[in-house]
Amino acid sequence: MRVLVTGASGFIGRNLLLRAPREWDIVATYHQTASLAAFVTDRQLAHVRAVQCDLTNADSVRSLVRDSGGRFDAVMYLAANGDPAVSSQEPARDLHQNTTALVTFLEHCPAGHVVYVSSGAVYDGLQGPVSPGTAVSPRLPYAISKLASEQYLRFFCEKRGSVGSFVNVRFFGAYGPHEAARKITTRWLSAVAAGQREFVVRGNGENLIDFMYVDDAVDGFLSLLNAAGTRLTVDFASGTPVTVNQVVAAMAEVMGVDVTVRHEGHTEEFIEFRSVDPIMRERFRFAPTVTLAEGLRRLRDHLELVRHGQA
Repeated sequence: MRVLVTGASGFIGRNLLLRAPREWDIVATYHQTASLAAFVTDRQLAHVRAVQCDLTNADSVRSLVRDSGGRFDAVMYLAANGDPAVSSQEPARDLHQNTTALVTFLEHCPAGHVVYVSSGAVYDGLQGPVSPGTAVSPRLPYAISKLASEQYLRFFCEKRGSVGSFVNVRFFGAYGPHEAARKITTRWLSAVAAGQREFVVRGNGENLIDFMYVDDAVDGFLSLLNAAGTRLTVDFASGTPVTVNQVVAAMAEVMGVDVTVRHEGHTEEFIEFRSVDPIMRERFRFAPTVTLAEGLRRLRDHLELVRHGQA
């Protein structure tokens, strides 16, 4: 199968390249992170070719398609603004990176099947149980652009016919090796390892996080890439949300230390909703296998290797 992975230099992208079937022929795009090529070479991913592409530039996308041999069987669309909080300060930039890029890409890259990584943030402002059938009206610019992008993908499939099938994945998040250093899990585990014992949490820490270990997340995405012929929107969450305070306590326990936490200010994303969508579990037979404690231990061990130049 010929597969295109956009935004492959990011957290999910790198882990997906590591776990994807070796018989797939994969083109992995990046925009500015040129280190992706070295990552592919160092991990001996002979079935992967790293290609630079500006998805907001039509000529760049056309060159990508031409040089890669035309239409792809499947596309994993990961490229996006990676920091939702920044969207409030720079909404135009967020819209450009999330929605303009996707529309430009879809106009010039026909595909058999597209898995678009949207976000659980589309439920911004809601409380309690949610699912793709829930009416949404987000106010966070990041969530607005993600929701708009879902609809554009549907348009290109149902009206243009340039996309054969699609899955809009309202992803609630993951943690693990290769995640951004600003993420709470890597940031705090690294700080504890460096001796820090006092931390600040934005807001009261009772906002929910429904993430999963990245290996579980990637396995779920791979199953969706194999779901050609499907046209749907699905929530992708662990199903067991925890509060930020609980995550902090779990990290301290994994590191075997006592920490002092101070709560200040507020957070742009105060999440009070949880997904009850059964599709990933019932249709795709997906359920996370890695517990929070085990996932944090794996990330802790990976970061230790990184500190010693062994990863």
